[in-house]
Amino acid sequence: MGTMVTRYRIEDEVGRVLTNEYFFSYEVDDALQFRCEDEALEEAAAFPRTTVERFERYSTFPDFFLSEGVSVERSAA
Repeated sequence: MGTMVTRYRIEDEVGRVLTNEYFFSYEVDDALQFRCEDEALEEAAAFPRTTVERFERYSTFPDFFLSEGVSVERSAA
């Protein structure tokens, strides 16, 4: 059984989203997602004229799976 989860993404002034490859795209499905608004704001500080947008999506996995993957990705970078 799934649940709705809150996520954050970074958007530029023309509505493109920051992707996992750290470039901006109009493909919202490719957006880099953050569980914590503070983490998203910290990352957005590196990209002038961007905003952090909140959204909700359906998740079939518990939150800790995604957060663990993001933490591993960020520490590897």
